[in-house]
Amino acid sequence: MQLSFSNQNFKYNPSFSSCCRDVVDCAGKLVHRNDTSFFRQDIKDWDKFVDYFERKFKDAEKVNIYSLACSAGDEPYSLAIKLIEKLGEEKAKKYFPIIASDYDEKIIRMANDGYLPILDEDIDVLNFHTNGKISKYFTLADSLPGYIKDMDLFFDDLLKVKPVLRDKVNFSVADATEKCKIINNDNAIILARNFWPYLQGEDKRIKLASDLYKNLGKNSAVVVGNFDDSYGSYASKNLQDTGFVCNPEIYTIYEKYPVNYKHLSNIYIKNDNLLYK
Repeated sequence: MQLSFSNQNFKYNPSFSSCCRDVVDCAGKLVHRNDTSFFRQDIKDWDKFVDYFERKFKDAEKVNIYSLACSAGDEPYSLAIKLIEKLGEEKAKKYFPIIASDYDEKIIRMANDGYLPILDEDIDVLNFHTNGKISKYFTLADSLPGYIKDMDLFFDDLLKVKPVLRDKVNFSVADATEKCKIINNDNAIILARNFWPYLQGEDKRIKLASDLYKNLGKNSAVVVGNFDDSYGSYASKNLQDTGFVCNPEIYTIYEKYPVNYKHLSNIYIKNDNLLYK
């Protein structure tokens, strides 16, 4: 059931059924598909996910979070909401701004303007994760901008993101395979989720994993999604072969220089890096 927002007079009837967009190159070839939603379920417990952040970065004054291939912003906004709701705005400050980027210039324009298309079921998800305070972060847009109408998006409602959340994410246009080269590398989390199969050719995926490992610094990690080990793409293998170690509690997190795992029987130390046997 959809929640009521402050602007109850908002009316339009989009002929859309889901929030997604196909991105093609100048030759009309599919580059990737922007298909996104809030609090994606391959992170099975978002509270546990934030607990991991709190433990890992308890001694860090600033944490650098990068969301590669961020699409419309659902994922960085999901994390920002959960950090604020669980830690409080003051303790969550060191995690912001989240640096988000996507190849799709039109999606980033929309995100920079503070618009966010959603599905009806996202309302229930947002209500759950904000403890019923969805209107703290969003309002319904009072119109449908022409450039968004022309984007051939699929969605049910268009939200306007309020400054309390919008200011927590910086959006820019960038190729995920290039953005990883300019990261602020210590105390960093790279959300590289659910796009690896779109990197055509195993060499590109290996290079991405290698670049991430090379550029990440102390106390840093990469987070992937379930989609990244499908359709002939094995991001987990690429990351482990490069030197990352899978977190034993949250299996979508791959850490560089992990700590306190030496007691685990399936890990050994080689060249100061923890690797799988």
